[in-house]
Amino acid sequence: MSNDMQRVVRNEETVVAGPPQETVVTQTPAVAPAGMPVGPVQTTVATTPPVGDRVVAHRMRESVVDPAAERAAGVDWFSRVIWFLVGVLDVLLAIRFVLLMAGANQSVGFAQLIYNLTNPFVAPFLGLLGRHMTYPGAAATGVVEWESLVAIVVWTLIGVALIKIADLLLGTNRNRGVVISDVEHRTRV
Repeated sequence: MSNDMQRVVRNEETVVAGPPQETVVTQTPAVAPAGMPVGPVQTTVATTPPVGDRVVAHRMRESVVDPAAERAAGVDWFSRVIWFLVGVLDVLLAIRFVLLMAGANQSVGFAQLIYNLTNPFVAPFLGLLGRHMTYPGAAATGVVEWESLVAIVVWTLIGVALIKIADLLLGTNRNRGVVISDVEHRTRV
């Protein structure tokens, strides 16, 4: 069997519960103050219990193990991380675009933080679309930096490409899933 094949793992367990088949009870006689026994020693032996007092439980657990599903879980985790990072980057780039367009004061700490975080991701695209449009803004000159929007699109496409490459490399393009069934039968004997 190859490592890519689905396989069924079966665990079976049989449990017999109830009174044991044979019980021995021993009673000792009471002792009088003089140290002499008062009555005879009694021994009781009980044999197999009556029908209906014992229970046989048969538990069977079956699970289908699919290596493709395990790989798919890894690709799913990787894609979630990539989408989270791309989402954070896209939001930061959108905030940069809005701050520049509104003419935000670049000496304020928040604007500096956003510009410093996003500069490396916008730098490859600066100058791509020529001169920026400028106009008087709220605190400074407003700039329409189209390169920020281009960066959002390009980095999102790079994220999609990374996820597709991981999907192709791990070969998770077939049906996948894990099926588990747990069955328990109880029978009175």
